[in-house]
Amino acid sequence: MEEKVSSYKFPIRTFACDFSERATLPVMGNFVLEAASLHSNEGNFGHKQISKDNVTWVLSRLSIEMYEYSFCGENLTVQTWIEKVDQFFTQRCCRFTDSNGKVTGFARSIWVAMDIKTRRPLDIRKWRPDLANHVTDEIACPIEKYAIIFPVNKVEPVMNYKIRYMDIDINHHMNSIKYIEHTINIFDLSFFREKIIHRLDIVYLAEGLVKDKLELYMQDVSEEEYLIDFKKEGKSICRCRVVWTPIPPGNEVVQ
Repeated sequence: MEEKVSSYKFPIRTFACDFSERATLPVMGNFVLEAASLHSNEGNFGHKQISKDNVTWVLSRLSIEMYEYSFCGENLTVQTWIEKVDQFFTQRCCRFTDSNGKVTGFARSIWVAMDIKTRRPLDIRKWRPDLANHVTDEIACPIEKYAIIFPVNKVEPVMNYKIRYMDIDINHHMNSIKYIEHTINIFDLSFFREKIIHRLDIVYLAEGLVKDKLELYMQDVSEEEYLIDFKKEGKSICRCRVVWTPIPPGNEVVQ
């Protein structure tokens, strides 16, 4: 029986960690997506079930706020629940806890139910009115809601990228986590030796398809905050905000 709040345990494997032996931000994003997939499958509104209606879930926005990152060999528990169902969006939250039960972060995400044939969003309340029964406020998600991410108006990109096979997901467009990977690859290794990414906000504006040529632009708002704008033919298809913070005590880089 599907619970309104479900918990999933993920072991932190070596392949999920960087040189510091900590889980990376893209891995945390993948945990959010996997927990959402497992929970929706249990509720009979997962990918396999809704594909029979020629519908798929598409991630529209994602915010992840981390206080600490788990180390290799630890177990991370991800709790997930639906916070709200609107006409065209569902809002889903996650809470991360370590092996000792300590809360290490939260995530918020917004999902669109997209018609596979028309590539247009559906009216969720008409398509699946039963989804409102899955909403709960049993757990609070205390992090701020999605930040407005302004366009970056720079002349020269910091990176050029052509979308390839390994970037594409089951919806035949660029995987949402690949945008996060390319975003953090912009930063010099020294950032990761001295800081952790405390907050990521990302908004997906249009689809990136295989062979599309992307230009990535970056603007520093402060020493801690940066904006990244993915553009295709001069138009934004994804924007990202990254906020860094010093590595907390006890979470230092392993030598």
